[in-house]
Amino acid sequence: MRQDLDVGIGKSVYGSYITCIEKYFLPYFGDKRLEEITYTDVHEFEVWRNRQMNKVPRASTLMNFASAWTKLQLVAISKGWISERVAIPKLTARGQKGKTRPAFTREEVDRLLEFMEPWIKQGRLEIEHETRPLLRDYIEMLLYTGMRHGTEALNICWNNIEWHTQGDKKYLRIWVDGKTGGRWLIAKHKAVDVLKRLHSRQRAVWDIPFDRLFETRCPERIFVFANGHQPMRIDGAFKRLMRDSGLGLSHDGQMRTLYSLRHTYATLELLENKTDIHTLSKQMGNSAAMIDRHYSKLTATMAADRLA
Repeated sequence: MRQDLDVGIGKSVYGSYITCIEKYFLPYFGDKRLEEITYTDVHEFEVWRNRQMNKVPRASTLMNFASAWTKLQLVAISKGWISERVAIPKLTARGQKGKTRPAFTREEVDRLLEFMEPWIKQGRLEIEHETRPLLRDYIEMLLYTGMRHGTEALNICWNNIEWHTQGDKKYLRIWVDGKTGGRWLIAKHKAVDVLKRLHSRQRAVWDIPFDRLFETRCPERIFVFANGHQPMRIDGAFKRLMRDSGLGLSHDGQMRTLYSLRHTYATLELLENKTDIHTLSKQMGNSAAMIDRHYSKLTATMAADRLA
């Protein structure tokens, strides 16, 4: 899986599988042979794992563990280390469904955008002078596209962006590749200002006129510091922003994360722009059924508005 990731053909979820194997499977099972593992061993492992995690894993986490377990066995079979007829106990794949992450309201989005304007200049440390502006651009891009935080957004390069023309209108189009494969998405017009700010701070591209930047097919990533370095994590800076802005908790007390921005995009598209579920699913890389399941309350409200 590491080899596939290194050459760009690995799935983004491989990172989660590797964590399951290196942090949990290897430390617990050690040198135990796969064909010797019993149902009792698997049950005791799951109890130990939950203690290590200090929580009951959600359904999505359990699915990652189960998939990593299967992946491990398939490699063993392909290497001829075990027979495909060997019955190895499976891990539990069903669990408690996670809650939908809390979104920002339109008023809160406007408040956040206004707050970030002076906030990005107030950092005391040198690193904050680069991290805060980058975080601001990252937040706005997530709000203007609905793309996934993490692999999908952080891997975008300048050559993944182009203008798409329909008739006499021009739209910003971005290629993203992540959890559900690659897709084109259309960014809000405001995203152009975000890209201009990113362009102006990066040494690798700032000599290229912005109007010609997309044509050059530059392979540099867009969410980087001036020297081209991409921070490993920006979650800490986001937590400080939420604390300073007073927007860290939703009205029902749920803590907001960077994933809340994607949920905000979907919510506002449904409520304000009346975007249909099929179009939204294509933009966000989810199935229409999943969009309907997660946002059924909103779609019901939209139907009421049309029918009343």
